[in-house]
Amino acid sequence: MHETHNSLIASRENHTYKVFNQDKKIFVLRVHRKNYSSKNEINSEIKWIKFLNKKQLHVPIPIKSMNRNYLELINGHFVTVLSWIDGSPMTEEFIQSNTSKKYTYFYELGRSLANLHIYSDEWLIPDNFSKRSWDIEGLLGENPIWGKFWENPELNKSNKEMILNIKNKSKSILDNIQSKMDFGLIHADAVQENILISKDRISLIDFDDSGFGFRLFDLATSLLYYYNHSDYELIKKHFLNGYISKKNIDIKFLDLFLLLRSFTYLGWNITRINEKNGKQRNSEYTKQVLRLCENINI
Repeated sequence: MHETHNSLIASRENHTYKVFNQDKKIFVLRVHRKNYSSKNEINSEIKWIKFLNKKQLHVPIPIKSMNRNYLELINGHFVTVLSWIDGSPMTEEFIQSNTSKKYTYFYELGRSLANLHIYSDEWLIPDNFSKRSWDIEGLLGENPIWGKFWENPELNKSNKEMILNIKNKSKSILDNIQSKMDFGLIHADAVQENILISKDRISLIDFDDSGFGFRLFDLATSLLYYYNHSDYELIKKHFLNGYISKKNIDIKFLDLFLLLRSFTYLGWNITRINEKNGKQRNSEYTKQVLRLCENINI
């Protein structure tokens, strides 16, 4: 892209930059964190979102380097460039400033995730395609993708025993029902900051955590933040109505996947406790997990 100007916009996982080239065009430059996604996994993600673009789903467009590659290795890090998507993240503040359209946004988000699942099922996945799997082992095995959540230091002995018990029960449930569950490629991180709204259009960004998984896990990821909101049932209703308007899904075990999603954050934060706000975040994640353990009958 020749001469560029850039600004850091995110650094929790990848280092993500907003980049302006000499023609003042805007792009996203991602410096991928080491030891999370392999070269093949990143290339697989690029192939997938290129396909989703062809299906008119609003996701970033991969951009080739001057070497005509979608992926470069620079100073030991994989680097990719994507198109910039204008829009406001679907944060609490944004929703509060657009209250008249609040439930419409959740309806449209449900439709967008349904379309992502539908198009992904239509795609003839390349033979060398490789992405992580948010399957039973990835969520509840001895080495979950985001860490051994039951070893979070915020948990006391009693809480740890309860969570291990629920973990084992959940694994048994999934073992029995997995053959009947909707499973395939999922975004796996459709949370507030990865949902952009522009002129009432929903765009999905940041496919870094994407992979194969239960479709209910994708829905739970978007809903979990709102679980304790006073209008959660209304949010859930509009979100699911949007999804079901495009694709059928059995939501019987949705609450179970809310719990499993909350487990992942408890594991994810173990290595991040000493970051800025890490201890506060850890306390919030722990309270959320314990609340769900109490509310959800396993």
